[in-house]
Amino acid sequence: MHNRVYFDTNVIVDLFDEARPFHSYSVNVFQTIFENEEIDVFINTDTLTNLFSILRAHVKLDFDESLQKLRLITQSFSVISYGMPEIESALEICKKHIFKDYEDAMQYICALKEDCTLIITNNPKDFKNASVDIVTSKELSSIFMTQDKLGAVDQLKET
Repeated sequence: MHNRVYFDTNVIVDLFDEARPFHSYSVNVFQTIFENEEIDVFINTDTLTNLFSILRAHVKLDFDESLQKLRLITQSFSVISYGMPEIESALEICKKHIFKDYEDAMQYICALKEDCTLIITNNPKDFKNASVDIVTSKELSSIFMTQDKLGAVDQLKET
């Protein structure tokens, strides 16, 4: 049952950048999951830092608009903070070449820390060695579009 779900930073960026190819899928997933209060959703603190920089530099939002988007995210997601144990774990799985990117390794460690059983990402190859289920926003959106939303969320919780 997937009732604790971690969102990769790229899916969060997709919510606010209409030029990105997964934008509409990510918006659909976000809206559908947030209609159901039985699913806990997570990001980590790095997502907020990265999102702010991307919104300013690439999406070209002004300072106040960027802060507004961060506020929406902090009100919608549980934000995982981390310390040295998580940093050491992320470094270790990078050292062993289980993950090739430190940011992805940290997101994975944070997902494990909160007992998430699903990671939504638009770069599934970044999580190919993960021990939790991985799905893209496009794949999940397709499930949602072929079923009524309540049934689709129930299926998400059961998979």
